[in-house]
Amino acid sequence: MNLKAVLFDLGDTLLHLDDNKNVNDIFMLGHQAMRDYLVGEGIDVGLKDIMKVSNGIYDVYIPFSVKSFIELKQPLIYSAILYQLGIADYANEELIAGAINSFHGPLVENYQIYEEVKGVLSELKNRKLKLGLISNNYSTTYFFRLLQKFDLNKYFNAKVVSSEIGIRKPHKGIFFQCLKMLNVTSENSMFVGDLLRKDIQGAKNAGMKSVWINRTNETITAERPKPDYEIHNLTELLEILL
Repeated sequence: MNLKAVLFDLGDTLLHLDDNKNVNDIFMLGHQAMRDYLVGEGIDVGLKDIMKVSNGIYDVYIPFSVKSFIELKQPLIYSAILYQLGIADYANEELIAGAINSFHGPLVENYQIYEEVKGVLSELKNRKLKLGLISNNYSTTYFFRLLQKFDLNKYFNAKVVSSEIGIRKPHKGIFFQCLKMLNVTSENSMFVGDLLRKDIQGAKNAGMKSVWINRTNETITAERPKPDYEIHNLTELLEILL
């Protein structure tokens, strides 16, 4: 294998939410933080109202984005949330940015990094491989806050987030964008991710070799995409690339 680049997914491949915390509780903390921010700006709005409007919009948006592979920029989504709450118009960029950043605070705080990640990334860099990162993420600022928290920016030659380019995995376009930034081809690149229908199928759509990181010992059913390789810990990736 004439490998020149390894590309990674972010969530549940390199990073994960605290296993000891309930995801819904973390999101509620995010909504509470957003309410606290708005109250600090002189806007009195109830937590239940924020959660109702936010969840209602995302309940519509998420299925749309999954089916269409289209990703909207989060300021547009949050401007709709604040507009429906009757507290801001679409042009109030400062208030929208503040609401987004406050909501993400508890999420960033509760993310953790898998213990082997930095060692594996360092070894791949030592082997002179280019590294890329591709993430389906509703917020570019949230994506980069996570990278900053764990000091991951330095490892990657290219980083692509769906909210920035408007398309999501498994659309091959988001993979091609990262390959272009790395100046490599599909044939000499490999993608590592945890989701069969988004990461593995997307890599196949782009003509890349695929590595499924199966940390939970999940079984592949007949109708699901088949990876070229399966690992259970990122350290095993180094053995594949010997």
